[in-house]
Amino acid sequence: MLLLIVFLFDFSIGKFLRYFYFKQQWGRQYRATYAIEKTRADVVIFGSSRAYHHYVPNIIEGSLKLSCYNTGSPGQFLFYSYAVLKAVLKRYTPKVVILDVTANDLQIDNESYDRLSFLLPYYKTHEELRPIINLKSPFEKVKLLSSIYPFNSTFLMIAGGNADYFKKKTSDIKGYKPLFGIWDTPIEVKNIAPYKIDSTKLNIFKSFIEDCRKAETKLFIVCSPFFIRYDQKDYSLLVMKKIANEKNIDFIDFVNDTSFINHSYLFDNPGHLNARGAMLFTYRVMDSIVKLKKDLH
Repeated sequence: MLLLIVFLFDFSIGKFLRYFYFKQQWGRQYRATYAIEKTRADVVIFGSSRAYHHYVPNIIEGSLKLSCYNTGSPGQFLFYSYAVLKAVLKRYTPKVVILDVTANDLQIDNESYDRLSFLLPYYKTHEELRPIINLKSPFEKVKLLSSIYPFNSTFLMIAGGNADYFKKKTSDIKGYKPLFGIWDTPIEVKNIAPYKIDSTKLNIFKSFIEDCRKAETKLFIVCSPFFIRYDQKDYSLLVMKKIANEKNIDFIDFVNDTSFINHSYLFDNPGHLNARGAMLFTYRVMDSIVKLKKDLH
């Protein structure tokens, strides 16, 4: 009887949370659902908060004459990008994919795996995402027998995504969110300490390239600017650039571009461009892409 009560409680609450999760009309979770299940854009941007704040879809659309959506998500990196790519390619083939990569992307750290919890609500309905979500831990399949587990720690976000009060705060432009701060602190010089590469992340990066190749979608890998001066090249970026070159994939690197690192007013903070910087950066990326590939239609 006790087990039956626990099961009914778990099933009922989980069903309730699932309904309101997928009923959201704005916010991070809504944008994830839109990216995974709905977008049909010709150009799709992938990456973390740096993609979210750096790529202006309206500029891309004007430059390439193709529709565009930005799937960048704060706090999410290669695992999330690859999961969304898998879901997108299952539905259709974009003409162009832009993957924004960043320093330390391939570094070993447990947090990257913990953040896969953001994808748990899609486990039940998206078979293509399960191998990626299962990287979170060896016990995910068991935990996901619970209907409540996929929505742990998401209650406030679900409430916000269904409340008009939060609509303005979480609004975006085709997945892009401009920042309006102006950084006025001298540039930081950062020493890069040696670190080991996570072989799983490395394989995910290679799979991202291979899946785009199989789908015959044109892939561009871009490292957008930081307001940080590095004393040497980041190891992850070196490895990813080497692999991209071997696979004949264009790698566009803005890490030490003086158009940005010499102008603090283009940044909201050292890791993110503001709206003015994002517009300049997007135009620069479009110039590079048009020069590299003229047959994007």
